[in-house]
Amino acid sequence: MSSIVDVLTRLGLPDRVPAEVLADPYAALLPTPITSDPFFEDPADPADPADGPDPPGTVLRSREITGLVPRPRTRLRQFAVASRDAQSRPVTVTASLMEPRRPWRGPGPRPVLVHNVAIDSLGSAATPSYRLVHGLGQDFPAVVPLWLQRGYAVLIVDHEGPRMAYAEGTMAGHAVLDGLRGLPSLDATYRDSPAVMYGYSGGAIATVWAAQLQPSYAPELPLIGAIAGGTPTNVGLLRETMNGTIASGLFGAAVIGLAREHEALADEFGPLGLYLATRIKNLSVVPLALGGLARLPLEALARDPNVFDSPVARAVIDANTPGAAAPTVPFAFYHGARDRWIPEHGVRTLADDWRAHDADVEVRRVVGDHFVGAVSGLPFVTRWVAERFTDSTRR
Repeated sequence: MSSIVDVLTRLGLPDRVPAEVLADPYAALLPTPITSDPFFEDPADPADPADGPDPPGTVLRSREITGLVPRPRTRLRQFAVASRDAQSRPVTVTASLMEPRRPWRGPGPRPVLVHNVAIDSLGSAATPSYRLVHGLGQDFPAVVPLWLQRGYAVLIVDHEGPRMAYAEGTMAGHAVLDGLRGLPSLDATYRDSPAVMYGYSGGAIATVWAAQLQPSYAPELPLIGAIAGGTPTNVGLLRETMNGTIASGLFGAAVIGLAREHEALADEFGPLGLYLATRIKNLSVVPLALGGLARLPLEALARDPNVFDSPVARAVIDANTPGAAAPTVPFAFYHGARDRWIPEHGVRTLADDWRAHDADVEVRRVVGDHFVGAVSGLPFVTRWVAERFTDSTRR
C-alpha cells in the first residue's frame, strides 16, 4: 500500500463514507445531472414505456443556438437521439452539428467529419455539446476549425452517454453511430453525405468502437473511413503504464466511467475508493489529470487487492478490448513514437486482429510522445481524410 493511502486511511476518510453510499455504491458513482439547461435535462428516459423504446437514431429534440462564444461563420445545431448503452438499454444521447455558413462547392453533398472529442471527464457539464453552448470547450488538439475551413460539416456526438461513461467502448460506439444515424432527420441534405470519423486519445476509443460496431449495428450508414490517434486499446495494458503513476488520475477516472456501465464493478470499490470517487465524480479532464500527482495504485482503493484479476474486472476488461470483429471501411492509426502512457504494441495488436478479419488497416508512427504526437500527426490526418472524401466522389 502506498504512503499516500496510509495517510488517507489514518485521516479516517474510509470512515466518512455515508451509509447510503455503502448501501448503493453504483448510484453514488453516477454524475450529477445538468439542471441549468433544459435541453440536457432528464436524458435517461428516451421513450414512453407504453410505446416502447424509440428506434436507435430517432431524433427526439433539436435546436439551433449561438452559444457563449459567437461563431458568425458557423451554424450550430444541437439534437438528441435515441441510442443504446453498453447493455443495449435505451438511453438518450446529445450531439452538435457545426456547419460553415458558406455553400459547399465540391462535388456531391457536403461531407461530414464525425469528430469524436477526447472528453476524458466524469462530470456532465464537461460533455462537448454543453461546453459548446456554456463554455469554451477543451478539445485537444483543436482541429475543428481545420475541418470547417475545408468546408466539412462537423458532427460532435457526446459519446460518453448520459452517465458520462468515460472509456466504455460499446456505449461510445453506439452513441456515435446513432448520432450519425439521426443526422438526415435533422437535415435531409445530409442523407447521402459521405462520413469519415476522427478521434484522438479518449476520442480514439469512440472512433475504434464505432468503426468496429458499424457493420453489425448500423450497416446502412454512409461511412467511408475512420482515423484514430494515441489509441488506448486495452484497459489491462493501461494498468501497466498508468496505474500508480502520474497518469493514475485519468486511469482511475476511466475505472469509474466503466463502472457506470457495468454495475457490478461498483461493488469492487472499497470504502476509501468510494470516498474519493464520490468527490471526483463531477470533475472534468484537467483536475482529474492533476489527481495523478498522488500516484495512487487503484488496488489499494478496492475491496480486493487483486481486483484486476477478479471475474468482474476481467469481464469488464474483455468487454472493452476491441478486436473480436473488424471495420469494413478503411481505418488508419497514428501513434507517437515516444508515447509511454498508451502502448503502441496495443495498437499494432488490434491492427493485426482486424487484418485477420480482412480489414484495411494502416498504422503510422509519428514524432513525439502522446501530446506532441497529437499535433505532429495532423498533416497525416488531414491528408488521409481528404483522400477518403476525394475517393468517394470518384465512385
